[in-house]
Amino acid sequence: MELFSHEIRDMNELKEVLKNNKEIPENYNVAVIAAVFDKENKLIMQRRGPKCRDERFKLEGIGGGVKNEDKDFRSALNREILEEAGEDAVIKIEKFITAIEESTLDLRENKEKYWILLLYKGILEEGKLKIMEPEKNLGFERYKIGELDENELSSAAKKLYNILKERI
Repeated sequence: MELFSHEIRDMNELKEVLKNNKEIPENYNVAVIAAVFDKENKLIMQRRGPKCRDERFKLEGIGGGVKNEDKDFRSALNREILEEAGEDAVIKIEKFITAIEESTLDLRENKEKYWILLLYKGILEEGKLKIMEPEKNLGFERYKIGELDENELSSAAKKLYNILKERI
């Protein structure tokens, strides 16, 4: 379910936006995801590896969980991009697209986890993407919007991809 489509800055603003939503559990996790496009307007996805916490071997955007020490969501996303794609890739975060909710089975902890996912549009301005965590990322793949087999996507990526197709 789409939660909102206006950008919020940090965890305090997120808590304020969600405070009256009784369907959101108190113990949610937050992740920031970049839908990164290259200069040919192809969407860059990463193939999840065997050490990922869920939906292994599926395609997903670049990003990950927000940490307590992240000052805001854009900082968290820039940290995640650096951790997953290396310092040679210059990715500019253009705009916020949407926030959705998603529940997944964490295979490491063998329990269901509830996520708030914040999606941003990014552009690979220059440089090369580098696989920084080979046990979690099997490689980067590029697709034109509309040409991607949705069965290859994680459940969250599928929801985000369908929103992305409408708005980009």
